[in-house]
Parts: sequence; C-alpha cells; structure tokens
Amino acid sequence: MEKSSGTSERVDENVRDEKYFAHPVVPALRSEEQLQKAAESMATSVFLLYGDLMSLKNVVKYLHDHGKRVFVHLDLIKGLGKDESAVEYLKTQILADGMITTKGNLITVAKKVGLVPIQRIFLLDSQSLTTGIAQIKSHRPDYIEVLPGLIPDLIQQIVQETGISVITGGLIKTVQQAMEALKKGAMAVSTSEESLWNLKLS
Repeated sequence: MEKSSGTSERVDENVRDEKYFAHPVVPALRSEEQLQKAAESMATSVFLLYGDLMSLKNVVKYLHDHGKRVFVHLDLIKGLGKDESAVEYLKTQILADGMITTKGNLITVAKKVGLVPIQRIFLLDSQSLTTGIAQIKSHRPDYIEVLPGLIPDLIQQIVQETGISVITGGLIKTVQQAMEALKKGAMAVSTSEESLWNLKLS
C-alpha cells in the first residue's frame, strides 16, 4: 500500500524542521556586534534583522562558514527592495537559506525560487489574530513567526488553525519565558538575548 500524502508530507516537514531548528533557540541579530557570538553559538539557524546591500553577502557567508542556516528579514535590509526581484536576489546572489517577511504576497515567490519562507505576524489584539491566521492560510508559508513572544496561550490555537509550525519572537528575555513558549507548542523561539543562545534543554 502507498503511504498517504499527508503522512509523507509530515515526514518531509519533520526532516526540514530538524535541518533548520534542531536547536530551538534562534539568535535574532540586530547588529554586527552580535555576529561572532551567534556564529559560535549552539544555534542551528540565525535570523538576520539588520544589514545593507553592500555587506549582506559577506555576513551570510560568515554565518554559513560557521555552519549556520541564515534567514534574512527582507523588510529590514537597507537598500534591498521589497518585491519579487529582491526575493530572487536573496536566493541567487546572497545565497540565503530562507526569508522572513510580513508581506504575504512574497511567500509564493520565495517558495518558487527555493527560499524557506517565514511569515512574521504581530498579535496586538483579537482582530490582528483573526487577520493573521487568514493571511497564513492564504499564503501558506513554511513557518510562522509570531510577535510578541509572550503570548504562549495563543500558540496552540495558531498551530491548530493553520497546521503550520510557529516560532515565537520578541520580548523573550529569560529562560523561563523561552521554556514556556516551547512548552506551549512553539517549535522554536527567536531572541536577541545572547544569554539564551546556548540554552540547553536536556
């Protein structure tokens, strides 16, 4: 008997998750001063939230040379457009592994060119939750990054309604906060708090 497509897809997703988020604390880099520490951390992947068009390729290469997968936040890179050409540039010239964006219309483009897309949503109230879930269902990113990270009780709801793994980010500063998010169903947490980057979970 052939395996159901659903089972096959879940196995593929598990392999992908292990590839990118075997260590579930993801350094969210906001400045060059954090670069070396992130490169030397236990992290499997890094979120790059700063940079400009001139330095971006070298930063990504530096992290790759240290064995990190690099997700570039398209919306935060100076000099880089916020359109299809910019997405293609991230893949073909910068050699990023994935892309973070709030712009749902670019998720499909990212998939087409071979970038792993993460759609970032901000949950400010019940309406933003409803709108965010609708956008996720429409664009189907590989992962969702939910901000702020201090709303663990909503993680399970988002996962159940979308079927997509959640990464929480923003305002996570302590071990307790990170562990609570993971306990509530987050696949990973992204944080700029350097003291958490080597957090051991076992």
